[in-house]
Amino acid sequence: MLKERRRLSRAASLLAFMSLGTGAVLSAPAAVAAESAIVEGATVTADSNSPTGYTVKFVYRNANATQVRLAGDLTLLDLNTGNTRYQPEQWQTGRYHSGGTEFLRDMTKDSNGYWSVSLPLHAGGISYWYRVWDPTQGWTNKRIWDPASTKPRPAGDSFRVRNNDVLDAVYVPYAEKQNDPVLKERAEYELPIANRAKRGTVTYIPYTTILGDSGHYLGVYLPAGYNPKRPKPYKVAYLSHGIFGDETDFMVPANVPNILDNMTAKGEIEPTVVVTMGNHFTGTSLGFASYNQTNAANNLVQTILPLIEQRYNVATTREGRAYAGFSYGGMMGAHVIRGYPTTFAYYGHFSGNPALTTQDYDNVAAAIGNDDLFVFLGNGIFEGNLNNQDAIANNFRARGYDAATTQVPGAHDGMTASQLFTIFARDYLWAGKAEVVVKAKAAPASVVGGDTFTLNVDVRAQSEQKKAPEATGEVTVTFGGATQVVALTGGSAVVTLPTTGLSAGVYPVHVGYSGDRNYAPSAAVHQHLTVR
Repeated sequence: MLKERRRLSRAASLLAFMSLGTGAVLSAPAAVAAESAIVEGATVTADSNSPTGYTVKFVYRNANATQVRLAGDLTLLDLNTGNTRYQPEQWQTGRYHSGGTEFLRDMTKDSNGYWSVSLPLHAGGISYWYRVWDPTQGWTNKRIWDPASTKPRPAGDSFRVRNNDVLDAVYVPYAEKQNDPVLKERAEYELPIANRAKRGTVTYIPYTTILGDSGHYLGVYLPAGYNPKRPKPYKVAYLSHGIFGDETDFMVPANVPNILDNMTAKGEIEPTVVVTMGNHFTGTSLGFASYNQTNAANNLVQTILPLIEQRYNVATTREGRAYAGFSYGGMMGAHVIRGYPTTFAYYGHFSGNPALTTQDYDNVAAAIGNDDLFVFLGNGIFEGNLNNQDAIANNFRARGYDAATTQVPGAHDGMTASQLFTIFARDYLWAGKAEVVVKAKAAPASVVGGDTFTLNVDVRAQSEQKKAPEATGEVTVTFGGATQVVALTGGSAVVTLPTTGLSAGVYPVHVGYSGDRNYAPSAAVHQHLTVR
């Protein structure tokens, strides 16, 4: 059963001063006090003169560089003007930082070798990088991520490093003057959660691909409080990048760790493990040839899944697994569902559609049968319409499976992937009913025949569910051969158990919970009562 879609109107917490991985957020007084200090990285400052309410100062130190440029997905597209590009200083409501055209701006060098430039940016996780000319390192237009960044990276040279295509992200809060519920929500999910104890961890583990090549890495996000011995394995999502990406893309800039940290803390999703992979391992080219989708799909199911399931406490059944991909990774989903239709119960296709024939749909339906399947497809508004996505969704619906499509304000970039993942995870992922804990206790535990017991029943979620904090429905109580059905009020019920006509002895109390649209049914014997 699908999670009910939420409207994009949640309150964002504006952070007066906190570290945000790459740089910091300063309130105006703190910014004044820190004016004399040079802080490397991206520093976000509340600024009433900025069109967005915030200004970001980028500082990179390299005394040997002859030229440095700030670059990124920082130009703006407008919902009303289509493909016209605007500079960050031209931001207004309805305009969004978008990829597809690289933003470039020269940075200014001071006498101590610090290069800097400042820009207004809107709320969310925003992609950027530096381009550096440094003859001492042999760099000519070398693209680097921010050296001040604290984000984990795989050891060695990942595909993006080899392809001179790395990137980073800066996290900008929401200011009311932005007047945009989409940006307000992006800040709510994409910024690092303030409580560090509620942040998960990201590591990169080496492994050998299905082709026998070592030196490759998997990104692994573990939720806060991950317990390798938890009786119930964690649900797990496997995420694939686009054609020019690698295993870092869904960590940065798609911000999946931040999104899940915030979502988990809100009780909007159960703690979830994420695994990202680099799919450029068929040969050494820097293009489509090395991203063989069939090899990547086989590698995922035959190599990566067994490794992750052996090493981590994650689900080993399809109900607890999801596959999602951006662009070429979304297209790769066709190879996954066609070749391994019973491996995953959830699919997310972000700005990349699976190419399936009528026979493919029929084969998938024959393999899955009456089991659940959910397919999500979406793109950025600036990428075009949803006609193809809707057609694919309808093919799945015609065979009895759930599917949904949506658009977000964005282009073909990691920021669009971030927004689509948020909707996929929050509104649809693990949409099965939550488990409950039923507590039932009668007082007194022993009565004389003819007297009554008072049974108090309490039905609560096994883990916090903010979307539906109280269970509804009914409890069915059987005692001494009689059955009563009582509606829950606020997740509780009080049931009177008469003993008239019962001989002396011990009688079990059986309590069954009916379940509702959010919670699964439950039934058990909860107590034995004595009639004297």
